[in-house]
Amino acid sequence: MGKRFTRGVDALSAPHKRQKIVHEAPTAEDIYASRQLRHLLSYDQDLARTRHGLQSFKLFLDALLAKQGDHEEHVKILKDYLDAVRPTDGVGASPGDGDGDSDRAVYLPDIMQTWSQAAQTNNDNIMSAVAVILALLLKLLSHTLDMAPCGLGICRTLLQKRQLELISRNLSADKGKSFIISPTLRMLREVVCFDGGAVASPLFRARASTLKSLARNMGIGHIGDVAEDIKRPSVRTNAVQFFLSALRYMHPEAKKELLSQRDIVAALTRDFKQDPPYLVSEILGGLRSQILLDDKLAREAKSNLLNVSTLVRISSLYQYRQTTSEESGSTSPSIPDVAHDFLMTACTTPSCGVLRQDSGLYPREIDPNAVIPVAELDELGLEAVVWMNRFKTEVPVRNYVLSNFLQNLRPWSSIQQSELVTAVFRVAPELVANFFLNNKSFSFEPKLSATWIGYAAFLFNTVAMPLPECFCRAPVFPELPPPTSLVLDNILPLPLNQKALVRCLAHKSNIISFFATRILVLAIQKLDTALKLHHDPSHPSPLLWREAARRLVDEFCQRSPGIKDMINSYRLIPEDDILHREAASQLLRLCYEVIPQIALTAKFDVSPFLETALVRLSKQDESDDPRDFALSLKELENLLAIAGYSPGMRWFTASDSLALSPFAMLLKVYVDAPRRVSLDKARQVLGFVAVEHQLVPAHTGRPGLLPLLETLQSLNRSSPDLMAQVWPFLDNCLTRCATSPIKYLEIAQELIQEASASPGNDDSPRAAITLVTVAMLEQLLFATKTENKLTLGALAQFLPRYMGFSAAGGEDRPLLDAIYSKMLPHLPKGKGTRAPKAIPDGVTFEYNTWPLGEETSQSVTKITGTIEDKTSEVVVMSAEDLQRALGVPDGLTPDNSALVKWTQKTADELVDEGYAVSLMTLLVSEHASIRKEALVNILKMAAKVRQSEYEEKEQIWLLLSELAETAREFIEEGPLPSPTVAFACHALAVLRDPLSTLYPKVNLVLTRGPVWNLDKVPLADEILLEEPSVGDSYYSQINWLLSYLVDSLRTPRDLELFHKKRLRGPLLERLLALASNPYMRLPLKTQVLRVLYRATGIEGGSTTLTTRFGVVSWLEAQSARCTNPSEAALYRAMLARIWETCDQDKVSAWSRHGVKASFPSSS
Repeated sequence: MGKRFTRGVDALSAPHKRQKIVHEAPTAEDIYASRQLRHLLSYDQDLARTRHGLQSFKLFLDALLAKQGDHEEHVKILKDYLDAVRPTDGVGASPGDGDGDSDRAVYLPDIMQTWSQAAQTNNDNIMSAVAVILALLLKLLSHTLDMAPCGLGICRTLLQKRQLELISRNLSADKGKSFIISPTLRMLREVVCFDGGAVASPLFRARASTLKSLARNMGIGHIGDVAEDIKRPSVRTNAVQFFLSALRYMHPEAKKELLSQRDIVAALTRDFKQDPPYLVSEILGGLRSQILLDDKLAREAKSNLLNVSTLVRISSLYQYRQTTSEESGSTSPSIPDVAHDFLMTACTTPSCGVLRQDSGLYPREIDPNAVIPVAELDELGLEAVVWMNRFKTEVPVRNYVLSNFLQNLRPWSSIQQSELVTAVFRVAPELVANFFLNNKSFSFEPKLSATWIGYAAFLFNTVAMPLPECFCRAPVFPELPPPTSLVLDNILPLPLNQKALVRCLAHKSNIISFFATRILVLAIQKLDTALKLHHDPSHPSPLLWREAARRLVDEFCQRSPGIKDMINSYRLIPEDDILHREAASQLLRLCYEVIPQIALTAKFDVSPFLETALVRLSKQDESDDPRDFALSLKELENLLAIAGYSPGMRWFTASDSLALSPFAMLLKVYVDAPRRVSLDKARQVLGFVAVEHQLVPAHTGRPGLLPLLETLQSLNRSSPDLMAQVWPFLDNCLTRCATSPIKYLEIAQELIQEASASPGNDDSPRAAITLVTVAMLEQLLFATKTENKLTLGALAQFLPRYMGFSAAGGEDRPLLDAIYSKMLPHLPKGKGTRAPKAIPDGVTFEYNTWPLGEETSQSVTKITGTIEDKTSEVVVMSAEDLQRALGVPDGLTPDNSALVKWTQKTADELVDEGYAVSLMTLLVSEHASIRKEALVNILKMAAKVRQSEYEEKEQIWLLLSELAETAREFIEEGPLPSPTVAFACHALAVLRDPLSTLYPKVNLVLTRGPVWNLDKVPLADEILLEEPSVGDSYYSQINWLLSYLVDSLRTPRDLELFHKKRLRGPLLERLLALASNPYMRLPLKTQVLRVLYRATGIEGGSTTLTTRFGVVSWLEAQSARCTNPSEAALYRAMLARIWETCDQDKVSAWSRHGVKASFPSSS
């Protein structure tokens, strides 16, 4: 390798590396005249001098915009300069789109030529400087009215072909050259905004250049740990501001075209969370005003912007945490609040392009008005609707954008997200079930944490939303009911399953139990609304809607906790947690009112709870918080309502912890309550119980309990210290009167006879006296022997007042005088305690209204259950009304298709969905072949159930096997007796639920033997004569028995079993005796009437009822004793039905024409 030689003396000193390029700051000079400015901006190939002139002009414009120095002189200099460089040919001519532009006017030609030279020589500094001074100049001219034409000419010059090429080159510069891109974007923003968007349309037509690389430039954001300076915005900030300004001034078609550019729309929101707060506010505000609220913009264009990705990115701003020093002390809304308002508007307003019109609770792809043949509906019911059970795992929706968007929200972690989701649910109910089916990331398993509480609050708000009217958007109900699963998911969403709710109710944390209780209260109230919609009389197919209502109740009961869990939760609530106790009592009350089939499955003795509530109320005084008193009073009202549904309520039995009976305690609460508190419910219950236990007579125009209430209230106000002595005496009188009414009725008759026989009294009949008054007279004799002087002194004040108010209330005054004369010798005669010698006269009612006005009289009549006046209008019920009231579809109608339907079903479906019942009903078929096939299939079904994992498989197998063995010997002779098959069908429902009160008795029947006695009605004697197996469930078992007896009466052979003589009497006779119970509620009496109505439809049934059971006299007696006109009309209509369907000649001959006059239709 040869030796290297140097190339000169200076070679050793030559640098070995490339010299570093130093960017020198441009020089500038002050401008004092327009000639100087024109010289500085004139075209010069020396780029250094050119840059010097541009920098001087920039500083001059900055001073003008900041209004520094001699502002007016500088404005004059600028105006003279612009006039000097104004083109003389075609001033203000608008540019075209042709190729050549030599004939067009060019404003600022030197600057434009300098810009072109810089582009040719790739001088970035001058390319940036030109864009900067043009942006500043247009911004200044836009605020100066007399120079606006010049600014408009500059804008049009920039839209010429040559300048558009330069703009396109600046916008497409490398990403690192933000000093070129940003000024160009600011310049375009000034162009599009100039003179109210005068050149916005030409700018959009040149979008190939003006909007070039806009999506890329939106992605060039600020880099660095320090927050972006508002005075030096990034490329993204300038690009976004230019885009928003273009939206503001463009016409709707241009907006639509712009929003169709997916890359631009995506880039706009891609880096939302890294943007400064002011830019985020500008973006959301601009999109809201220029797109969402623009009525001229097409819906499709808005949909292009508000897709799922955009909505998700905007929702990410709920976690936005950036703040600036300027915003920390401002009162402007935060970024999460602005994003929340934007999403609320976008997702809940149909005109914004996201929300689509749905069909309420009817999913997409179904026709709720589809015509189904009547024969299929009669045979299959809801099963004829093919899509009724299709939407339990997936719900197709019309709002698919919102459906996908909601899955990305976390409503349990943010109040605003919860509000957004519930607001969307309110305008699009179809999304409720869809949301919870697709979002299973969070369960309702109780755990005391902020996340669980947030989720519980979200579910509470979801359940609180109302159901759509008519279940859809139409003004009328569709032909078919909505899918039951969707209705149930709107009432009780999927996370609120039975297991989770039971654990919540039993949780040791009161707040978890309280949340579950309040949610269940809302759910049952919503269920009540749904049932009312299902039973609306305007339905085109009422039977189908009623079947859907029954299915809805059944599925709700399977998802909700049992009544025992609710009762146990109520027992565990602390006494001082009044709010929770009120909610729990309301929950139990709603169970009794809306879903009694749940409430009656367990024993609930309301007496201890009622006593506790009464004691708590009696201890409260006016110094306590009135809100606590109101909540305690509300709890008491709920318990009183429950007591009204419980026939075993012991009103006149005092417990060990209670000094007075519940009735007396309620009376004390009513008397001690402040006058501003309304106690109408307590007063109603007091009046009802008093009439039911014969404390007061049930006649129209009588005051009832009013004299007693008025006496106690007036004495409590005037002498409150005496009340403690009065209450034990009064409670003793009320209890004895309620437990032995016959005794006091006899005493009252003796007193009436004595008063009538005394001299000076006429012989006119005396009105019935209140039995409480008689009890007071009797017990006063014993009080004088056992009570102290203080008690007798209190009675000396109480009894005369009570007599006076009774006389003022319309009681027989001579009779009251006679009673008081018997009381007077036993009252003290000492000073200060002397009782008046006669009943006070002229007393007036102060606390209670008497005489009653028309409205008050109707209220008291309703409260006390008084009997209607015989002269009032009589309610008449037609045969059609009677059929609607008492007619029940045949529950044992054979369905031959049941032979093949069950084969592919699981054991759960066989029992729970009625396939087993349908198969058993075939044993009453008239065709022997059908009965034989049914027998074989029942045995196969029993084997299949026993081999399954069904929880109650042994009991179900035993029931099916014993039914098959019972039918085996008689299958050839004819149909199996209806009572046997009806018992099997109804017993199946009992065996499904081990908590049923009839579960022990049904199992007892199954364990007696493998074959049932066909000459007996199964389980009838056990229910009617024996005590219930589980607590106070007598009437619930009677209701079950009557329901199955209605299905048992189908043929004359069935009727023979009902009137067959037995050791304890015929079954029909015992049913009539059962319905004569004065404490039996109307629903149970109606069930007995349904049995009689079904018997009248059987050949010879009405004749048998009349001649063998005296049903005519029984119906007349029931009609005479009932106080409800509608109920009396029901009995009279049954009389007419019996006369129309009986053998009238035989009945007339049997009664020697004495019965004929009793029938309404025969008179």
